[in-house]
Amino acid sequence: MGFSYRKSFKAGPFRVTASKSGISYSAGVKGVRVTKRANGRVQTTLSAPGTGLRYTTSSSGKRQSAATQAIPANVAVTASPAARHERRERRPGGWYFAVVLLSAGLFSAVPFAHAAARLGRKELRIRAGIYAAVAAVLAVLVSITPQDAQGNPVGTAGHALSTIFGVLALALMATACFQLVSLRREVYGLDAGLTLPTHHAVADPVVAAHLAARARRDEARALAQSDPVLAYDLRIGRPDLPRQYDDGGLVDLNSAPAHAIATACSIEAPLAERIVEARQELGAFSSLDEVFVFAEVEQSAAARIRDYALLLPR
Repeated sequence: MGFSYRKSFKAGPFRVTASKSGISYSAGVKGVRVTKRANGRVQTTLSAPGTGLRYTTSSSGKRQSAATQAIPANVAVTASPAARHERRERRPGGWYFAVVLLSAGLFSAVPFAHAAARLGRKELRIRAGIYAAVAAVLAVLVSITPQDAQGNPVGTAGHALSTIFGVLALALMATACFQLVSLRREVYGLDAGLTLPTHHAVADPVVAAHLAARARRDEARALAQSDPVLAYDLRIGRPDLPRQYDDGGLVDLNSAPAHAIATACSIEAPLAERIVEARQELGAFSSLDEVFVFAEVEQSAAARIRDYALLLPR
């Protein structure tokens, strides 16, 4: 029998365990717990107290991660360029979901704050604030839950508060992950590559011209998001003004006049006027959803507007 050592330190919902194999960390209460083991494996356990239902997910340890990192070098010899491009496109933004799940929802506000900083949208800052407030409520529930020396809830009040925490944490994680699916694509531009197959563009020059214009719009949007000042200088989204930069036909709904919006988006003049009136009432649009709601845009017109619209901050 060899030498062994194990010592645990607990502070509220957090626990640190030191052993011969290394140091492991865990956080949560009965019903929700996330554990990072000494071998690098991360395990998330969700359960419904009193029902016997339990769901556990586990990530790979350090050895498997190292093997995973070595795979691209081997696969690159036989994998097609399209397959390698698809793998690269799926990687950005995965940390959004990792932060939510590994923190049991307590850090759900972080991805929304990051998206708000990248996209400059007020509604995302509000969402981040809401998730931070719910996380604060969860932290309060943990602090007031009666627990024994092992961190398990005791008494009727302890089990009731633990159950409430588990249900709220599960709802928080599910809601956050659902909203982050589309938000992640928007932040990292994962939808930009969803175009028609290349042979269509080659066969029909009209389709090729439209796809080229769409690519220019995607490029101009990315430039405007990263550098709004340069976008103003280049007059991106202002087809009514003289300019040299080709933005593919974008129109800035926060500054362009009604006739330019109607022409660029192929919509009726009364609808373009309603968009301008709503803009004047709000001061500026923070999202296309605001445009559609306040201007009462029908779904058929919304699709065209979404393809050509740009919202630069004012």
